Amino acid sequence: MKKVLALLSVAALTVTFSLSSLAQAPQASTTAAQSSPPAGKLVLADAKLATLRAKFVYDGDAPAPKKVDSSKDPFCAQLEVLSEVMLVGKDGGLQNLVLMFDAKRSKAKVPAEFAKPADGIVKLDNNGCIFVPHIVFAQVGQTIEVHNSDQTGHNANFGFFNNPAQNFLIPIGGKKDIKLVADEATLMPVECNIHPWMKGYVIVQEHPYVGITDEAGQIEIANLPVGEVTFLVRHENADGSIDEGTVGGKKQKWGRGRMEIELKPGVNDLGTITLAADKFKR
Repeated sequence: MKKVLALLSVAALTVTFSLSSLAQAPQASTTAAQSSPPAGKLVLADAKLATLRAKFVYDGDAPAPKKVDSSKDPFCAQLEVLSEVMLVGKDGGLQNLVLMFDAKRSKAKVPAEFAKPADGIVKLDNNGCIFVPHIVFAQVGQTIEVHNSDQTGHNANFGFFNNPAQNFLIPIGGKKDIKLVADEATLMPVECNIHPWMKGYVIVQEHPYVGITDEAGQIEIANLPVGEVTFLVRHENADGSIDEGTVGGKKQKWGRGRMEIELKPGVNDLGTITLAADKFKR
């Protein structure tokens, strides 16, 4: 009995919960609204690989959320629809900042078990006259299932480069599927042309190493390769490249928004990373 309990205790140390728009077991985050894999799915963190943690903070007064003009649609007009272009929490936590593992520039390579084509469904909903989640991540081989939970019609216009362009209507209660066949170099827009304020983003990669900050600015990506890696730092409201951040009180330069890190086995906690207000559009 003691031996069984000991084994269970060890296993518990290697388990993290994935609550973000992360499409495969190697990722984890704390955002319940982003749900690929479904919130609560267990992620086994391999102790021989690396887990990256960080908190991104906006260095300035948090901009107040802006209400959009939704008055032309009777259903949307009943809602308080807020712009999601720049979401900053009371303590400065920056939401929807993206870290994307750059497989081409990283010296450490994706482990073979995580380089295989993925399968499964990633959900993107039209809900409350916005896209939910605002940024959705899926791997090549997966299907994006686009839903309409609103009591008004929408369309979804995907501005892909490498995947076939998509632009379709989604009736009330309807859904459409998109099979992803190629990766995309950066965040790709998805828009509703019926409701011009509605804009979200899609990330498509062959590997599972993408993280999106939650409401507190926190991010976690598990099962990364050990060694020298490069991440692309992206935010939809960035004024050009985010080429600098303050880590542990020291400024770091990130050429063209590329963060280079030496990862060790286990948890690599970068702590709080502060980004200057002038790196973002007003």
